[in-house]
Amino acid sequence: MILSIEAYTHLIQNGNATPAVAAAVRDLPDGGTLLLGGRTLHLFPDGAPAASYFISNNDGGDKPIAFWLAGKRGIVIDGGGADLIFHGRILPFVVDHSDDVVVKNLSIDYHTPFFAQPEIIASDRTQTVLRFGGDAPCTVTPDGRFCFPSPDAPDEVREKVFAIEFLRDETGATYPSPVTPPVFLYTGAPKDHGFLRGMFRDVTLSQPDPHTVCIHGDLGFAYTPGNHLLMPHTTREFPGIFITESRAVRLESVRLYHTASMGVIAQLSEDLTLHDVIAAPRPGSGRMISVNADATHFVNCRGRIALTNCKFISMNDDACNIHGIYACCTAQPSPDMVICGFGHHQQQGINLFRPGDRVALIDSDHTQTRALRTVVASELRGPNALAVTLDAPLPPIGPHDVLENRSTAPEVYIADCESGYNRPRGFLLSSAGRTVVERCRFYNMNAGIQIGGELCDWFESGAVTDVTIRDCDFANSAYAGGTAISIVPKLRAPCADGFFHGNIRILDNRFVQSTPRVLQAEQIAHLIFRGNTFRHDPSLPVHPSVGDGICVQRCGTAEMEPLKID
Repeated sequence: MILSIEAYTHLIQNGNATPAVAAAVRDLPDGGTLLLGGRTLHLFPDGAPAASYFISNNDGGDKPIAFWLAGKRGIVIDGGGADLIFHGRILPFVVDHSDDVVVKNLSIDYHTPFFAQPEIIASDRTQTVLRFGGDAPCTVTPDGRFCFPSPDAPDEVREKVFAIEFLRDETGATYPSPVTPPVFLYTGAPKDHGFLRGMFRDVTLSQPDPHTVCIHGDLGFAYTPGNHLLMPHTTREFPGIFITESRAVRLESVRLYHTASMGVIAQLSEDLTLHDVIAAPRPGSGRMISVNADATHFVNCRGRIALTNCKFISMNDDACNIHGIYACCTAQPSPDMVICGFGHHQQQGINLFRPGDRVALIDSDHTQTRALRTVVASELRGPNALAVTLDAPLPPIGPHDVLENRSTAPEVYIADCESGYNRPRGFLLSSAGRTVVERCRFYNMNAGIQIGGELCDWFESGAVTDVTIRDCDFANSAYAGGTAISIVPKLRAPCADGFFHGNIRILDNRFVQSTPRVLQAEQIAHLIFRGNTFRHDPSLPVHPSVGDGICVQRCGTAEMEPLKID
């Protein structure tokens, strides 16, 4: 069956198309197609269905949803070039417990962005003067906090605001400054900010006129007058497209001009394809960033993840992050049961395990696998309490033991993609499934490709087993420092089992930098580096070289061919 949004336009009231979309989606049968006919649709929270979700690496809670694709089978949402403009605090798309879903030929944008981009008028180490435009104002509350008034949402009042300096070059491209670091401007009472404490700056605010805000406090550096300070000012509640516990989902020819949080976030899902998905500011909008966080993010997924012909630029976070989650063991009610919590509050409320999954008990103090078991049952007993029953007793758990799902190891294929002009990195790849990255282009602020895994802070697993990076262009990648490719796991201690990562091949890639900063690699069993070339471009930002461009430490066999100088 083919449905058209035209049949529901009588439900559009005062320009709000949300009731029409909700009715059309509700009527869409399995196997059906909904045509949006290339229309421009304005969607508000009023009239939207609502549901409560925990979304990994984002903020959970109740969410109005425009396109709520729950329990659907074999459906297509075809925008036909539709321009979807969202107003206020609303989640554009949710795909939940659905199979064989296609979303294509449409764009996602917000009428009022969830960031400000004031011009830097003056700056020294202890004071910065910002000029805000009328379309994205800022005021200072009586108690000295930031307030960002919006016609589409309640005023965003923040005691802390993330701030990063952006500039615009002669081509019109906007990107983070390679000189000044991103920081959190903090106006609250003194407290410990955890592992991000080094990014916080205690400041006070003053407002000499309605369009000017002065920031007082020792930042440790000065901004450049004439550039802009990008200031996202919302929580991570509303990604553009959220996919959960679904299978065979395809996004095609989708434009992410702006989202309040991540662009696409998928969790606990299988066989996901993104083709011709672009995150970039809307042409002619004057906006300097696209999505407010990662362009794409995949957590505890399975099957195959494919990204082809995609472009992710000017985001406020990474282009793509694929990983699992280490669940932190907190109690052992019986020998075959363990209670797990979550290392980061934005991972809570998600059941990471299914019956039949193979899991590893890992001592994170020594990065050592203590036991391998099969899940019999897994039950959430609260947002931060996951009870996992196993097929055999475990040894007594230690204070820093974690549980890793070894069955969530999707195959990853990334080809003909582009990422850059963003903070901080390109592709973060931490899947034990076979991973191939080819014919891609990177010009990110930090590493173009990062292969990590970490047993602290974010607790994002895990080790890779088979990765190939080939025929890619690292064009001024890591322009703010570091290396174009970084393979450095973040562990409490070196891996007692031997090497953390398995086989990694870096073949026939091209690196262009001011100084050779190509590869940093640690704890890899087998590394091949062959056929790669380096070209020196003195016009690019200068940073200290990494030896001859390559730093390899604590690896097993390393077949290292010297860089060819172009």
